[in-house]
Amino acid sequence: MISPGTQLQFLRYLLMGQSPGALLDSVEVNDIAPIYDFIWEKALEIGIRIRGEHFSQSDMLKRLKSVEQYKLETGCKEPLQRCMTNECISEHAGCVRRKYDDQFGRLYGLIADYLGIEYRM
Repeated sequence: MISPGTQLQFLRYLLMGQSPGALLDSVEVNDIAPIYDFIWEKALEIGIRIRGEHFSQSDMLKRLKSVEQYKLETGCKEPLQRCMTNECISEHAGCVRRKYDDQFGRLYGLIADYLGIEYRM
């Protein structure tokens, strides 16, 4: 479980159009997935509020990189399921962190587009 203070920090960066990179560097790799889930939920909420009936979760997914794409680009030899569930986090923490860094950047950029603000990486 991530603390409300950490959630607020990530949300503040999100609403200000700032990259969460510095925040991500300060959290343990095991905490990144729950933080991502929190931001994903906020992205859904913002998308629904801003776009209304024109909102589509599939449009959001198109902006993100699939696990398959990530594995192909990195040359990862782990089974797909291990990558999807982050089971390899103890052996490949850096890889998991890079995967989420990329996804956060894409998600924050998408939300900035929804809000009509500039996203600063």
